[in-house]
Amino acid sequence: MNASPVDLPFLWGAQYYRAPTPDASCWAGDLARMRELGFTDVKFWVQWRWSEREPRRFVWDDLDRLMDLAQSNRLRVTLNTIFDVAPTWLYRQFPDAKQITADGRVIEPYALGHRQIGGGPGPCYNHPGARAERERFLTETVAHFAPHPALTMWDIWNEPEQCFPSRDPRPGNYVCYCANCLSGFIAWLRDRYASLEALNQRWGRCYVRWDEVEAQRVPDTIVDWIEWREFQLDTMAGEARWRLAVAERLDPGRVRYLHVVPNTMDCFNAVSCVDDFDLAGDCQVFASTMNASANSTIQTLSAGHGKICYNVESHIDFGSTGMHQRMLGLADLRRDLLPQIGLGVKGFLFWQYRAETLGTESPAWGLVRPDGSDRPITEGARVFGAALAPRQWALMRAHPGPAPIAIWKSRQNELFHHAIHGGFGQLVEAVDGYVQTLYWSSHAFRFVSSAMLAANAHEGVRLLIMPSCYWLSAAEAAALRVFVARGGVLLAEAHLGAYDADAGRHSQRVPGHGLDQAWGINEIDSTSSYHLRLQQIEAFAGELAPDVRKALSAAGASGGQFFPIDITSGGRTWGSDRFALLGGDDLTIEGSFAGLPCIASKQLGEGALFYVGTRWGQATRKDADALLPLLRRALARAGVSPIADSRAGAVHIDVLLEGPSPRFLVAVNRSADTHEARLALPGRWRGIFDGAVIAPGAPVIALAESAEIYEPMEPMEPMEPMP
Repeated sequence: MNASPVDLPFLWGAQYYRAPTPDASCWAGDLARMRELGFTDVKFWVQWRWSEREPRRFVWDDLDRLMDLAQSNRLRVTLNTIFDVAPTWLYRQFPDAKQITADGRVIEPYALGHRQIGGGPGPCYNHPGARAERERFLTETVAHFAPHPALTMWDIWNEPEQCFPSRDPRPGNYVCYCANCLSGFIAWLRDRYASLEALNQRWGRCYVRWDEVEAQRVPDTIVDWIEWREFQLDTMAGEARWRLAVAERLDPGRVRYLHVVPNTMDCFNAVSCVDDFDLAGDCQVFASTMNASANSTIQTLSAGHGKICYNVESHIDFGSTGMHQRMLGLADLRRDLLPQIGLGVKGFLFWQYRAETLGTESPAWGLVRPDGSDRPITEGARVFGAALAPRQWALMRAHPGPAPIAIWKSRQNELFHHAIHGGFGQLVEAVDGYVQTLYWSSHAFRFVSSAMLAANAHEGVRLLIMPSCYWLSAAEAAALRVFVARGGVLLAEAHLGAYDADAGRHSQRVPGHGLDQAWGINEIDSTSSYHLRLQQIEAFAGELAPDVRKALSAAGASGGQFFPIDITSGGRTWGSDRFALLGGDDLTIEGSFAGLPCIASKQLGEGALFYVGTRWGQATRKDADALLPLLRRALARAGVSPIADSRAGAVHIDVLLEGPSPRFLVAVNRSADTHEARLALPGRWRGIFDGAVIAPGAPVIALAESAEIYEPMEPMEPMEPMP
């Protein structure tokens, strides 16, 4: 089945069953009530440990009854297969299938709040026996449920990650270091390298036999550790491919996908083995667990790369026994769901319908109370769903316009930053600074992966932003030269390509890969912002290697994380963490610290370069508007305009197009004040929820702390293309 927007439904429903809850006595009444509330979709978990308690003895009776109840209530079913709850017999059969941490701990299977039946975190993905048993269980599952008419979609992997104990990626927590992983890693390296001598040259080793190769346990030598984690990332992508292939082979008429927690590096990350772009590749649609976050939503849509994308685990009702969930209503749903719709998300499944009663997630996560009675959010969901119901097919056909701005996202660069900092804090802040500035300026943007950049698969991008772009490959550097020569504008932060991903060594000149000579710009010298002489000393809050921390303590520091940069055209911005002194030919100096140039621009062929000799995205932690003056210069050079102009930095506007014509408009106001936003839209528009009318040429009035979706009151003419 080649899914298209015409074939696919707008999802509106909730996760319902994660055995053993809710109790069977609740099922009939709950599913009937879901339909009364206007829900069209429900998700059930198929858990390996629960449904195969002994080898080849399958327990389907609970799910069979639920499938029949869903069918009788006209609810479409998504089945989510869960393998990180391995049955106890698996480890009796394969005692060596347990994951092993970098410090040698065997991870014994256990139960926790979100895996109450035990068996977490599941076996090593590289164990061949455990892999065969997973494939057999998935085969039995798909074959059993494929004939059921209520089934609509297969979600074959819930929030892929290698091992949830390593979400906090400290060196001792890295996995997996079992014999199967090591042998798989060596085979992976042999495919990559023409010879052992080539590996030795890149890693700086002196191995004489392939079986001497080690799995790196700490990231200090960088390149070998990055390749070890990349092997594990590729293992996860391979796991996704075979699972999707099983569903395709046995049930080709049903939609198949997996859903991620978007890799924003804040929780899920490349160290814990999440590469959204790679995992999305073989999915028919793509999906994630998220709430209203520009970073998470755009990450999902960017990784989906044109596929229909869903939010199949809305966590708006989060909570625990220690902190009960919030009291929410329609206004909260609008503020959470409408921004996602504006960016292009095509439906929602809440986690979950009935509040949990087992473990530390109780009594939260419910659209209804533990006894099944309504909460305020229950009525809010009914009203929200009723408003969207007659417009669902129009929403499936309407999409955001092209995004002329891209933010570079490289899994290798993420791993590199973890290696040098012991965490992702600085890189997260650098990326998020651009995300927030662009989003709340109503600019359309997306992420492009390193693979997309290297393959020149970033069509339509006029401004490419590269936050903290230290690790770079020769292929990416070549693509940057082509991008700029053809008229693109590149905004790159300090140390562009300073670590050569191909040679496995730090570059002698920066920018690396010969970009300094090609572009006539170079970093004359660089230092940490903590070594700059500032009048006000700021406490160091970053991550440091132990030996650097010791030296810094002995030497003292006169600077801090942030330092002022005087903008040549007037005003001030801020640098963070790094300072690079710039030199070169025919540079336009855009900003300086203490008279030393650290931001420069340059016309290069048809395009332009803005080189910012600091980790500039982090400056928004010092001043939320720090990026705006110079970023606007780069945007103007690229010929890029915002969708709307609110001048407040508090209102975001999205326009969804059906073909060339505007079909929906979404306005979000995060501030406690009402603001106006101006954009060139023809005709009159009416708010779906509030009924407010926008007259031709009049501004959108964004009420305080609100979100609204508008539709035209008469047929629309095509819009002029956005510059």
